[in-house]
Amino acid sequence: MTKKIFASLLVIFIMNFIYLPVLAKDNDYKTNNIIDAQYKTEFNINKASKGEVVQFVSTQNYQIDGVVIPKGTIFNGEIKHFKKGRWGYRRAKAIVKINNMILPNGETYNIKAFTKKHVLKGSAMANVGKGIISFPVALVVGAAGVVVIIVEAVSIAGIIAIGPTTYAFGRIMGGLTHGVNYKKHEGDEIQLKIKTIKHSSI
Repeated sequence: MTKKIFASLLVIFIMNFIYLPVLAKDNDYKTNNIIDAQYKTEFNINKASKGEVVQFVSTQNYQIDGVVIPKGTIFNGEIKHFKKGRWGYRRAKAIVKINNMILPNGETYNIKAFTKKHVLKGSAMANVGKGIISFPVALVVGAAGVVVIIVEAVSIAGIIAIGPTTYAFGRIMGGLTHGVNYKKHEGDEIQLKIKTIKHSSI
C-alpha cells in the first residue's frame, strides 16, 4: 500500500514538474512595447493601394501601460504611403500605420503603432543579387538601343520610328533593372511597435 501511495505521489510530482513551466509560460505577459506578430492578410506592395487594410495577429501575451494584450489579438492597419518597385533597382517600400486592436474577447482599443521597421522594403540582398545578374545584360540592351536609334536617325522613315524604338528599349531596360518587391503571406512573422493605447468607447 505504501509503495502505491509513493508511486502515485511520484507521478503527480513528475506531471507537475513537466506541465507547470508550460502553464507559467502561457500566462507570462511580456511588458515591452514590441509585439511579436504574424501577417493575417497577404501584403504585396506592387499590388497595393493607399488606405488598403493590412491585418496582423499577436503570437504571444503582452501587457503594455496596464493593458493586457493576449495572444491572438488582431491589429488593424492601413497603408499610409507606398512606392512600387521601379526601374533603376529602386525597391518597393511602404509605411503601414496601425489604428486599433481587437482582443480575443472582442474588446477594442484605439492605438498608435507601426511595424517595427517603420518603412517596409524589398530585400536589399535580393536587389543586389538581381543587379549583379541583370546589369551586364541591361548595358548590352542599352547599347543596342542607342545603335538602333542612331541608325534610324539617318533617314526620315527612321526618325518616325525613333519614338516607338525608344519606348520598346525603355520597357526592356525597365524590366531588367526593376527593383525587387516586398511581399508577405499570411503567417509570415513581423514585429509591431506600440506607442499609445486608448480604450475605444465604441
